[in-house]
Amino acid sequence: MMSDYAVEGRLQLRKKPQQERSIQRLEAILEAAIELFLEKGVAETTMSEIAVRAGISIGSLYQFFPQKAAVIKALHERFSAQLEGFIRQIFANVQTLDEAAERAADSLIELNAMFREQRIYMSLWQAIVVDKDLSQLSHEFHEQVIASFYRDLSHLVPQSEFERFRVNIKLMILATGEVIRFTTQQSDEVARAHLDQWRRIIRGSIFAF
Repeated sequence: MMSDYAVEGRLQLRKKPQQERSIQRLEAILEAAIELFLEKGVAETTMSEIAVRAGISIGSLYQFFPQKAAVIKALHERFSAQLEGFIRQIFANVQTLDEAAERAADSLIELNAMFREQRIYMSLWQAIVVDKDLSQLSHEFHEQVIASFYRDLSHLVPQSEFERFRVNIKLMILATGEVIRFTTQQSDEVARAHLDQWRRIIRGSIFAF
């Protein structure tokens, strides 16, 4: 079994840039990785190709990242931060569970639009789910979202229903992720039909107590 230290080593950014030149070089690496991941796919992209596209030597690339998994992690953290900013405001200041259900349902359309615009989300997800160490990142992100939703909504739920509420929230997050991943790969008509049906399910059952 790989130790926590070894896992951290393969995923960790080796050098946090301080000077402007290093910051620009890191940005060039990440932008090059995004371009190549979208063009070729994550699995087919090599570290050498990332270095060439970024205009740096392979040695310079390895000064920042020990392997491609670390590049994926850095991109995941960047885009998760963007996504988290949207997700955390969904249930802010809600007054009733009916209002929460409406907000959850309406947010689906915005999430679908975000994933369609930022196609790299899908590429990163496909790479993360097949890597045991990286998949932990997705799990941790889900747990953070659950904690945020629970904090915003728990005051609206009877104490006797807290556990069922937590289960409902987790199921909603997991299932919504799959719905979004499916709909972003479909035509607008097919996507809308599935999103509308999932919105009805959320309104009718996820927040029903």
